[in-house]
Amino acid sequence: MVELTGDTSFSRPPEWALRQRTLMETMASAVERFTDQYLGPEGDPFWPPRDHTGIDGFDDIIEGFYNWPLVYAMGGDERFLTEARTVYEAALERGAETETPYGHPMVVDEFEQCRDWFHLGEGNLYTYNMGLAAPTDQTVRERARKFAALYTADADSGNYDAERNLIRGPMNGSMGPDFCDFSQYEHHPYGSDYRWARHGLPWRDLEFDTATGLLDPDNEDRLFEVLNERCATGDIPLNLNITSLMTNAYLHTGEDRYREWVTEYVSAWRERTAENGGIIPDNVDRSGEIGGVAGNWYGGYYGWSWGGWHYVGIGPTVAAENAVLLEGDREFLDFPRSQLDRLIDAGIDVSEDPVHDTRYIPHKYNDAGDYHYDATGVLTEDDGEVLWRDGWYEFKPHSDDPYAVHLWLASQSEADRKRLRRLRDWSKRDWTQVDHRASNKHGAGHEYAWLAYLDGEFEDYPERIIEANHAHVRERLALMDEEDGVPETVDEDYLRDRNPVFHRGLLQLTMGAPQQIYYGGLVMAQLRHFDPQRERPGLPEGVSALVESVDSTGVTFTLVNDAGGEREVIVQAGAYAEHDFRTVEHGDRTVDVDDPVVTVTLPSGTKATMEARMDRFVNDPTYALPWSEGRSK
Repeated sequence: MVELTGDTSFSRPPEWALRQRTLMETMASAVERFTDQYLGPEGDPFWPPRDHTGIDGFDDIIEGFYNWPLVYAMGGDERFLTEARTVYEAALERGAETETPYGHPMVVDEFEQCRDWFHLGEGNLYTYNMGLAAPTDQTVRERARKFAALYTADADSGNYDAERNLIRGPMNGSMGPDFCDFSQYEHHPYGSDYRWARHGLPWRDLEFDTATGLLDPDNEDRLFEVLNERCATGDIPLNLNITSLMTNAYLHTGEDRYREWVTEYVSAWRERTAENGGIIPDNVDRSGEIGGVAGNWYGGYYGWSWGGWHYVGIGPTVAAENAVLLEGDREFLDFPRSQLDRLIDAGIDVSEDPVHDTRYIPHKYNDAGDYHYDATGVLTEDDGEVLWRDGWYEFKPHSDDPYAVHLWLASQSEADRKRLRRLRDWSKRDWTQVDHRASNKHGAGHEYAWLAYLDGEFEDYPERIIEANHAHVRERLALMDEEDGVPETVDEDYLRDRNPVFHRGLLQLTMGAPQQIYYGGLVMAQLRHFDPQRERPGLPEGVSALVESVDSTGVTFTLVNDAGGEREVIVQAGAYAEHDFRTVEHGDRTVDVDDPVVTVTLPSGTKATMEARMDRFVNDPTYALPWSEGRSK
């Protein structure tokens, strides 16, 4: 292992370094207050109530603390990990005690009984973050195997048809895919105003004059009948998120069966996409027929005619990232890239002022018909009807598209970077500013501003994003003061809406990573740090890090030690040691490395800036810690 030493002293650390450590400390204290105020004496959440019967909401509880292990893995206090473990175990118990209309609990054998991978993806972010935070924890490792086993060919759940390489239902889980019954939502507050109705309903071939007729409370039975006919069985692109569950198991075990599952399932969806003329279909029936559930290749659950690209793009992007990580072949990125390019090609150029042209890109596909619904910011006809052209509609700029960001960071292709700049520049928004309003639940929204920083266009971004995150923490602390106890209304969102931990800036700045794709992606990073003295993940106490540039050759990063004594940092290439440092330039030295890690010794009051040349995706990825016995390249 190559060893380097910090050689630049300072009288005062950089502002970004001070703010990083302050944010970490403030959040650690806030977590203690949060658990004391909003959880029971054993860390148990107050939702679901003991008499609750339902299907939805378990993921929302997990979202209230899913990112605590991630902040610990970046160098946060032990409290992040300890409290997260306690709340998760209590949440599992509560879920296992909560009934569903199907005669079994909401959580069966520690996994949700039958849900879609929009929600399962959200809840399992905790599972993946624990792999980064506690890879030696036997319970974490056992759950990784157990959860993946639900989707193997021999699983009792019946989720996966290995012969046809398909998942047998849009909703699946520990009880399999056959407990999907949309009429059970009758007992949920959604009722006939079903959750995605605001996006415009997918079907134009029913007996109503307009699609919105299906939302009339008098037609509620017909609504659920249609949902059960067209959305309750077969495979959908969101199920590609299951590749993260398999990749997680591989990172713990190194067993090839998980790698093979990912590549085979991704290949099946690529074949369907090719068969469908290059556009991914949003529903496949259990025989493998494209459009065999919804009646067309569009109109499926979470498909092109509902949330559109926002939902359809999740699966191909997550799955391609996972396949590249496991196989090292960036050709898999052609899968999501091809879909994004189809949308761009179908776009409409609009001149909105004398100096700024933009392209409005479609997000949805369906038959011609009534599209009157709340679609703010999209192109419309003269009568206010949403513009429809050749099947495509909901034309609008791609603002802060996370899939395009992930595509470029994985490929490091100049063509992908140019596409990303075009998408950014087609919006009139000023990307050299940070929004200090409360962060959305995704922890996303500033990827384009971060890229402006990496391009040298937003010099003070590190200070601005950390200050914004700190402002969000202060808002949550103020809410704790205001409520001074358990809130009057406790619903499935009550923890998520009060979570005082905001990790976005730390992830970008310390690891060179975007927010993991929120509905089920793994963290994909340029760097990761470890504390060899305490033998734990993350930056040592008093040490801060800043990734200053990312390009196809490698990264430039700075480490700062403001602690009262010498610190040693192991810097790893990639979140899972999937990359190699080829050389590291430090001061007037260029050191040959050819290894996934380097060790940097930082005397108190010093910093070190390094320019690292990298070979990406050349190593077998692993959660194993750098000092683990038997770890090799």
